[in-house]
Amino acid sequence: MLTRLHTDELKLLVTEPGVTVGPFPTKLKKSQVHLFYCREGQPIFQFSEQYQRPLPAGSYFTIYDQGRDLDLTLLCADCKLIYVAMPPEFIHEALLDDRKTLVKTGFNGFGVRDYSIHQISFNTDLVLDSLFEPNEPNLLKTAYYKGKLLELLSYSFDIEEAHLYEACPFLKEKENVERIKNARNILIDNLDSPPSLGELAKAIGMNEYNLKVGFKNVYGLPAFKYLQEHRLGLAKKLLGEGQLQVSEIADRVGYKSSSHFIEAFRKKYGNTPKKFMQANA
Repeated sequence: MLTRLHTDELKLLVTEPGVTVGPFPTKLKKSQVHLFYCREGQPIFQFSEQYQRPLPAGSYFTIYDQGRDLDLTLLCADCKLIYVAMPPEFIHEALLDDRKTLVKTGFNGFGVRDYSIHQISFNTDLVLDSLFEPNEPNLLKTAYYKGKLLELLSYSFDIEEAHLYEACPFLKEKENVERIKNARNILIDNLDSPPSLGELAKAIGMNEYNLKVGFKNVYGLPAFKYLQEHRLGLAKKLLGEGQLQVSEIADRVGYKSSSHFIEAFRKKYGNTPKKFMQANA
């Protein structure tokens, strides 16, 4: 698994695309809450020769046992899985200011033990997306992933997302959410020649208005503004790696003109691509 964050208290790991995990033996410490988020596939959690539990796609597994460390063997073929571990005190402190609201939703903190499986909510799913394909900074990665971890916790323990559905009622239908995600994937897969809004709407089987409104509600930006942000984020990553020339990167992220790329990068990050590359060499 790929390590996104690993400190004395916090751990955040994600499965590597196309790589089978397991049988992977590990020990879950009794001093930590363990959260496993499954996006695809069905990992098997084997606690002994006699007892194992599957985790269905679209759900997450909370494991906490104050009384003992747990021996676990994880079997995960063709899965998209994220694993988070942290002390219960970290969760309680992070959510302290919202304690009264959380009590109303039925969350009273972690007791002696918890072995529960819950559905992944809509907003939690979006955070997981950003962990599988992060737009991380070059230097302050720990701060970035701690922020993502807090975001993940806030949605995992949040109430029903009625406010989102009120703003965009058609997102109640899971099929529509999947269409919006498909639209995003089509844009990302065609950086050099993205379809028009009309072509994109036709490709996912949705009218332009619902695509426009739905995309902004799901990803927080209009579709082509999101595409521009993705291009520049990818360009920043490639520049930090220092393996390609500026003109090559401009072409790879879909800019027909190097000068347009340089200007867009400067407006976004306050420096030209060449100076950014030199500063990170």
